[in-house]
Amino acid sequence: MNFTLHLTADCNLACRYCYETHGKQHMTEETAKKAVDLAFSFGHEKNGFSLFGGEPLLERPLVETICRYAAQKAEETGTELRFKMTTNGTLLDEPFLRFANEHKLDIALSHDGLLQDVQRVTRDGSPTAARLEPIVDLLLRYQPNAVAMQTVMPSTVDRMAESVEWLYRRGFSRINTAIDYRRDAGWDDASMAVLKTQYERISDLCDKHFDDARPLQYLNFWSKIAAYLNDRPCLECKLGMRQPSVAPDGAIYPCNQFLDDPDYRMGDVRNGIDKEKQRSIYLASLAPEPDCEGCAIADRCRHHCACLNYSLTGRMHEVAPVQCEHERILIPIADGLAERLYARSSARFLLNYRDDPLD
Repeated sequence: MNFTLHLTADCNLACRYCYETHGKQHMTEETAKKAVDLAFSFGHEKNGFSLFGGEPLLERPLVETICRYAAQKAEETGTELRFKMTTNGTLLDEPFLRFANEHKLDIALSHDGLLQDVQRVTRDGSPTAARLEPIVDLLLRYQPNAVAMQTVMPSTVDRMAESVEWLYRRGFSRINTAIDYRRDAGWDDASMAVLKTQYERISDLCDKHFDDARPLQYLNFWSKIAAYLNDRPCLECKLGMRQPSVAPDGAIYPCNQFLDDPDYRMGDVRNGIDKEKQRSIYLASLAPEPDCEGCAIADRCRHHCACLNYSLTGRMHEVAPVQCEHERILIPIADGLAERLYARSSARFLLNYRDDPLD
């Protein structure tokens, strides 16, 4: 079973694009342990926990308690266990990184590369890039495959590729870019055209560095390529089934974006999941998106993500125009990269994917 545990709504940064409403809500140790108990009660061979915020390391003692408690449960039940956590990195240090490696806690770092000081600042507007420099070195020493999570806004998208290259040269092999999807973010035809150009530049970077000893693994592309070549088209998100989210008060919701919406509350850690409610939410999420019928890339884009749709449009089956346009830009560029790698018989490409070309 996989749970996302929302440890706190608080954060020590004030990122320009943040959509969260930060507050002082935090999860108690009792609630966290009950969430762990509930996850193990389903009897699965594998259990996983994503530790989420706000900034989760504001609750560092709770993070450590959860990892130790779940590790004890895993040992008692003979099950596999993994943890994930995304952090802004400002509170990372070497003792915690040692702890993370000991407890199989994979850390992703939110870092915007050359845009860091433009977008990711403290509450008083102070920059954070210099503060993170020694922390990046530590993180990559302990977790060389840590993912760098970059975000771009319309006003900064013209430096997206440059920032990806900076993150790669800084030591990150695995990089993911999210665009600022907020409804009032301001994407228009001009900024989407810039986005397309930036993705093309990143594609050239990936082509250049794919066969290096340390390849550039740009996850936006590889998820699309792997889905096609390994016959694993994008699946519906199994809303409420795959990874329910636990709010700080212990209430359970189908996914992150539904937190605190009473219509989507499907139980709590003390009384368990309401199976009927869970199933009704899941079945409702399976309805088709009318605007996507007949689209050539429908099996490969994110229109199926009811959580993302809900956060952008307020409806599970209404896809935001900016999301649709983003996928129409991204997928052909990813396919073009795969075609180039196949055409030159890239050893790494052929080793990881079936060696039949894209149609």
